[in-house]
Amino acid sequence: MTQKRLDELMQKSEQQSLSISDIGEICGALLESSSRHSRDLKTKINSLEQTIIELKNEIQDLKDKSGLGFGVILEDEED
Repeated sequence: MTQKRLDELMQKSEQQSLSISDIGEICGALLESSSRHSRDLKTKINSLEQTIIELKNEIQDLKDKSGLGFGVILEDEED
C-alpha cells in the first residue's frame, strides 16, 4: 500500500465509515510490512549470532595460544 492510498483511506474514515474491503486492505498491508521487517530482523540477528560465534572462537584461540608455556633450560656445564 502506498502512502497516498493510506492517506486516502484516512480521509475517507474521517468523512464516512470504511468498508470491510478497505479495512482488509489496511490489515493486509500491515501484515506484509510486518513480515518484511521480521525477515530483515531475522537476517540481522543471524548475522550477529555468526559474528559472536566467530569472536568467541578467536578469543578461545587467543586464550589457547597465550596459555602455552615457554621455558628455557640452561645447563651450566663446568669444564
